[in-house]
Amino acid sequence: MNYIFDIDANFRTGSSLPSIEEHYSSIWKIAKFLEKLGFQLANWFPPADTAENSLLNAAFTETGPSAAALAMAKADKENQATDLRTLGVWNGTEKDGAMAYTATYNTGHFPSSLNFSSKNIQQFSDFRNVVKLVEAIVRIWKPMVVQIAPGGYLVQSVFPDRPGAGWMLYLPFNIKSQQVPEAAQVIEVMDDTGKKQLGTLLVSVEETFDVQNDAHIKKANAIETRLVDQDLLPTNSQFLERF
Repeated sequence: MNYIFDIDANFRTGSSLPSIEEHYSSIWKIAKFLEKLGFQLANWFPPADTAENSLLNAAFTETGPSAAALAMAKADKENQATDLRTLGVWNGTEKDGAMAYTATYNTGHFPSSLNFSSKNIQQFSDFRNVVKLVEAIVRIWKPMVVQIAPGGYLVQSVFPDRPGAGWMLYLPFNIKSQQVPEAAQVIEVMDDTGKKQLGTLLVSVEETFDVQNDAHIKKANAIETRLVDQDLLPTNSQFLERF
């Protein structure tokens, strides 16, 4: 079984971009969370013109983004724009065990995004670790939607103009388990205080989601249909209007 999947979160930035320091600090928070799963903070690297040059500098320190990473980001002319900026890191491998993620901040009509990808990482064969990662993403960026699925799932989803349930789907409102009985787990995602619910994470299956498994596809499709029947899964254009 391959443990290959992507996490795609969409959120609003506001009328102006954060500083490069603030931007990099948000992605540092994900690295700090991943430390809890056994991924060392020192093993994240900023992008460069070659992989070899990237590996010369660690992206993070214990207290935040490294001076080298910030200097490289500020030297990149593409990061001088006032309406759009992308910063990201990777863990230095493109083979099994690869991880990379980017945060794109956009002040325009289209939402900002966090994109996380991983390839055959044992920790993520346990759905509970993926749930914890999604919860961390939600608390940092307060997204309007988060989709978690292997590549290739969306073409098998029921509604091409709506988010797909895939392995997991986060929506920014309260959904009860009775409303989606097809879901293996319906998880309330709380804020940092644990007192306010930010939204709901629907888990289609507890084992690793496989796009070649017809039962997995059927379960995710059933969740999508159930949500639409209850007007709980807006179209992509409706998400832009509502959030």
